[in-house]
Amino acid sequence: MNRSNIISGSDVKNLITKFYYKNNHLCFQILLQLGLDKMVPYSEYKDYAAYKEAFNNLLKAKSNNVAINIPNEKAAKTNVSFS
Repeated sequence: MNRSNIISGSDVKNLITKFYYKNNHLCFQILLQLGLDKMVPYSEYKDYAAYKEAFNNLLKAKSNNVAINIPNEKAAKTNVSFS
């Protein structure tokens, strides 16, 4: 079952990017900080252009208080694939 959570853009206090290597590929993970002690993983990317587009869309959603759909953990990792 594909389940997701929807949060308000105003609930996001900060957007954080985690950079790391996986199988010798640079990966990008977007984390949403929802409070002082709550961090929610949004999605992971191996493609910088896809990561940057998602990050910019999240910044706009945060600034304009638009609803943000947070994919479940399995769906959030589908953007990272290695062949």
